[in-house]
Amino acid sequence: MRATVPVRWFLILLFPILIAGCATRPPAPVPAAEAVWQAHRADLETLTHWQVQGRVGVRAGDEGWNASFDWRQQGETYLIRLRGPFGQGAVELAGSAQGVWLTQSGQPAVFARDAETLLEREIGWRLPVSGMSDWLRGLPTAAAQAEFAWDEQGRLRHLRDNGWQIDYTAYQQAQLMDLPARLTLEREHLRVKLVLDQWQVL
Repeated sequence: MRATVPVRWFLILLFPILIAGCATRPPAPVPAAEAVWQAHRADLETLTHWQVQGRVGVRAGDEGWNASFDWRQQGETYLIRLRGPFGQGAVELAGSAQGVWLTQSGQPAVFARDAETLLEREIGWRLPVSGMSDWLRGLPTAAAQAEFAWDEQGRLRHLRDNGWQIDYTAYQQAQLMDLPARLTLEREHLRVKLVLDQWQVL
């Protein structure tokens, strides 16, 4: 008469083999385009001290203005100079994690905790300064709800972030990195077009 092994003993013997098989299973492969994006993103995140010169055009309904600008970023500290906006002379924003100062030609500097509130109060336009240091580099902000798509070179093409739709239409090489050259931001009735002429890594 042939002996039989109880099912429960068979399962006990088999369990360590299954565990070993799971422990040695390789991770699921990352799609090639996503892997390129992750590598490109890691490079961009090391870019914390930089300067870019360019031009900006803002349109809200029938109102709008154009200006040239110079943005200098050093960690959390930034200095933005706008030349010729709002039909006036130069405007300067100097900010950090503690707050931001706005200076206009011939007027005393004014302070606020965030640049968006300050610009809206003093100029009448609410622009997304807090997210711009990431968007200018071609990065999403840390917002968990950000949605984005990239191209085959791992560069952002479309981004939805903090209520803004950002489209990247051109890139340029600077310091061996692909950095944005043209992008458009839209939110409700407001449209912001940026042309980035010259990048410098500090």
